[in-house]
Amino acid sequence: MQPWNHILRVGLAGLLLVALTGGGWAAEDTREETKQARHDLSWWEHYRPVEATPETQLAWINKLKDAGHTIRASKACLALVNAWPESPQAPVAQLTYCRLLEQRGKPAKAFEEYQFLVEAYAGFFPYDEVMDSMYAIADGISTRDRYFLFIKFKTPEEAIPLFEKLIRNGTQWKRAAELQFRIARIYEKTQQYDLAVEAYGTYHQRYPMSPLAEQALFSQGRCCYEYSRENPVALDLRENAAAVLQGCLDWYPYSDMAAEARTCLADLQHALVGGLYGQAALYQKTARFTSDKRAHQANLVAARVCYERVIDEFPHSEWAEQAHVRIAEINQQRGKDP
Repeated sequence: MQPWNHILRVGLAGLLLVALTGGGWAAEDTREETKQARHDLSWWEHYRPVEATPETQLAWINKLKDAGHTIRASKACLALVNAWPESPQAPVAQLTYCRLLEQRGKPAKAFEEYQFLVEAYAGFFPYDEVMDSMYAIADGISTRDRYFLFIKFKTPEEAIPLFEKLIRNGTQWKRAAELQFRIARIYEKTQQYDLAVEAYGTYHQRYPMSPLAEQALFSQGRCCYEYSRENPVALDLRENAAAVLQGCLDWYPYSDMAAEARTCLADLQHALVGGLYGQAALYQKTARFTSDKRAHQANLVAARVCYERVIDEFPHSEWAEQAHVRIAEINQQRGKDP
């Protein structure tokens, strides 16, 4: 009898374990399904709806709004969205809340709430109208005047995160290309050339047939040039800038901006060939003062490779003829070595 009791106990324990874990999974699934489509609010923003249904709550919101009670109407909107996030009235209340925030002079908060509307209720609001409202807020932030000790200035870089959100909301939206170009221009004007290069490149890649594609590509080349000048030791940046500028001339050889690109490219090439020739001369000089035969030969070979690159990559430069002379000297010197 005892073995059967033991088996029965084990079986009951197993069933209880399955029931508990299954119930836990079910509860977890239920929590996922009923999760409110609402970001976390601060402790002072937890409002309870006045009415018993979302329909009557929305009617109450409209009544408050028409009476000019914008703050009370805003609280009622938050209460509806938090109490009935899956109801058809929720996106309507969220849109109303965004408009009320604009009326109350809170554009930054309104943009944040518009963004939540786009992310949480896609397809349940007037898309173009909302995007235009968000654009107006972002544009106002980028062009508004600031003052410090009676000195007026602007901070357009503050609008870049807003512009980026608008582009993510719709890469083919009617103003997306304009915003991408404005981001690049802001980076360029604030001398953040590395970010400007990336932004201009993104514009040309996404919108190659747009009217500003040519200007974007040449601006990218100009920013590459300026960035390489800020980092004169970085040879890779100089080579990359030369490649981008050459690409600009290949794409648009008859552009009005081609002359500036050629000037920048010539300056880069002069610096590149000078650096390459100097590197070759250093290898040759090191070989002259090296007593170890193997190291001596290795430095001569390295010098010759650099001189040959000068001739191959910059055949019309002033250094090419001197590189030929140096190669002849190296060949003669290597021939004398045992």
